[in-house]
Amino acid sequence: MIRILAVLALMAASVAALANTLQPPDGRKIRVAVVLTEGAVVIDFAGPWEVFENVYTGTGSMHQQMPFELYTVGRDRQPIHTSGSGGMKPGMTVVPDYGFADAPAPDVVVVGAQSGDDQLGPWLRKVNAQHALIMSVCTGAFKLAQAGLLDGKAATTHHASLQRLANQYPRITVRSSVRYVESDPLILTGGGLSSGIDSALHVVELYYGPKVAQATADYMEYQGQGWKTNAGNGQARQVEPTIPLADRSQETRWEGTFLPAYPKDEPKLPVVVHLARVDGQYRATIDAPTESMIGEPLDGVRVDHGSLYFTLASDSGPIEFSGAMTAERISGHIVKDGSSTPLILSKATPSSEAAH
Repeated sequence: MIRILAVLALMAASVAALANTLQPPDGRKIRVAVVLTEGAVVIDFAGPWEVFENVYTGTGSMHQQMPFELYTVGRDRQPIHTSGSGGMKPGMTVVPDYGFADAPAPDVVVVGAQSGDDQLGPWLRKVNAQHALIMSVCTGAFKLAQAGLLDGKAATTHHASLQRLANQYPRITVRSSVRYVESDPLILTGGGLSSGIDSALHVVELYYGPKVAQATADYMEYQGQGWKTNAGNGQARQVEPTIPLADRSQETRWEGTFLPAYPKDEPKLPVVVHLARVDGQYRATIDAPTESMIGEPLDGVRVDHGSLYFTLASDSGPIEFSGAMTAERISGHIVKDGSSTPLILSKATPSSEAAH
């Protein structure tokens, strides 16, 4: 009986592996479209590019031996700047080969972290409907989510953005401590930066098997094992939204304007705080839409006797807020590095939950 069960398990594993195998197109190379818009992170697209460029199958015709054809796609053929030094200045200048409107139909699409474009979402939906495999790297997962391609599916992203992805898109099952997630048979979401290399090697494995993928890694002198094990740092887990969907009916929304240059009245930074009581404790997130920050979790949230306190993590240390809270208004100060800036928020949605 045990032997029969073992055979059945092996057969099931073989069927599962076969179901995940990708078939190269007949008579031509596999087209890989690498998306480039302003601020594209170099390793996110260059890592997978090098993987696909260095695949050598060793059999068949020349296009079968070196089976991938790569090209870049952007809004148009105008130059873009990649990510720069600490975000303070633009990086290298790159000119996309095609625009979204005239790019050849791809078999594989690579979407790394970048600013995006209003044409990107419709183009991703189009190529998804044409059965292209779409792989995101790092916060490129947000571009797939914005296009509606991850609803009801599992996904991952850079470890520093996992909570934000879960908060902004609560219908996505967000997973941590993995190199990539097969969100569905034709969508692969990778973790941050170097995870794109593992994701691309995994795609090579799906096309040509582990020996060709390993030969590619060896040629690149890449010693990472994540494409085989899919193991990241720490224990793999599901990242729950800060405010779960079930508790969002009790959420209150508070809107205001933050003045980073206080006491000057410019620049003005619109902010929105979402506050809800979850399992007897308050939880909150903050949006700063003009800074592309949506669903950033707030820490140490306390609502007590007409006062509100929270902290926001930043690269240069915690930012603290404390102030008074009434049924319709929050007023207090943001404190960072010893400097204090006033912040006033007004309630935008009716609820009695957050006022007590």
